[in-house]
Amino acid sequence: MPIYWGDYRGDTGHLSTVQHGAYLLLIGHYWAHGSLPDDDQQLANIARLSLEDWLIHRPIIHAFFYDGWKHKRIERELKRHTEVYAKRLAASEKGVMVRAMNRYRNRN
Repeated sequence: MPIYWGDYRGDTGHLSTVQHGAYLLLIGHYWAHGSLPDDDQQLANIARLSLEDWLIHRPIIHAFFYDGWKHKRIERELKRHTEVYAKRLAASEKGVMVRAMNRYRNRN
């Protein structure tokens, strides 16, 4: 997952160390799994916080998300990543077919 440190620092300068850690763990989980659960205990576990600590920091961290736990930047990056992967896969499949056709032609 790409992280744009200038943007990150500009958006998160007000976070405490604990909030930075929780936020980074949440966005890492989001990237790996495509979403976050809408459950405080699960979010606390992902953020490696007790439920009590999570509930203290939740409002500040939640401000980076919309519609529950969607994240604009990660959604955009996931879409871009999927599109790039699909293009590379198509190019790879085309390359395999071209090589197979060339081998067939060279045998005959």
